[in-house]
Amino acid sequence: MFSALLGCFSMKSAPKGRLVYCSIASTGSAGLGKDYCELVADADSAPRVIVVLGEGNRFEDPVIRGEYPVTQEVAESLRKELEARKVYKLAGYHVEEPITGGRAYRIYMEYDSGEKVEARWYGHDIWREALSAYHFIESFFEPWREQARTDTMLARVREMEERFDRLSAALKKGVRYDGMEADYEALDRYMRTGLWKKDFEADEKGRIPRDMKRGVLSEDGLYEVLSRKL
Repeated sequence: MFSALLGCFSMKSAPKGRLVYCSIASTGSAGLGKDYCELVADADSAPRVIVVLGEGNRFEDPVIRGEYPVTQEVAESLRKELEARKVYKLAGYHVEEPITGGRAYRIYMEYDSGEKVEARWYGHDIWREALSAYHFIESFFEPWREQARTDTMLARVREMEERFDRLSAALKKGVRYDGMEADYEALDRYMRTGLWKKDFEADEKGRIPRDMKRGVLSEDGLYEVLSRKL
């Protein structure tokens, strides 16, 4: 196991300048997904938050993505809070233990002064200050993480509703169409992977707008469509 390196690598004073980038990342072993959130506030573009969540997705592309504009005031408030919490003292913190399982974590920050702060760990006996900093930054990003989850869910329900409608109409008329097998496969996968159940439960909790068409979330209706073949 490599020792945790702090001491000589840690910053003794807060970085100077404006915060232009801040991110956290969590990567699971054995393909169990990568999650990351970024605040990008450089001078070349409007500030924005980027969210990518693997949701434990094994060896596949992340299932949730979102990008949201924010104000420079949001970036400045985060800079002040990071300074107040002395997160910069984690600069150079590195733990890499030869273990099986678990997740690797990273905190990374950049300032327009050119100063950078990076901390990463994978293993046991992680510094409490590192965990606390990570959880704080994660909580900062949580509103956008939740928005990305909702946006992805609504987009998925709309897509599956379109496939469901096409299949339902074709089955009633007894006709086939280009892309019919793809619709069958997508809807079958939607049901088998548990995403249908997640969306159904979200609907029960009122997270889907009442005026949004969602016949695909009728269990009997979807089961009947999937059980029929032309």
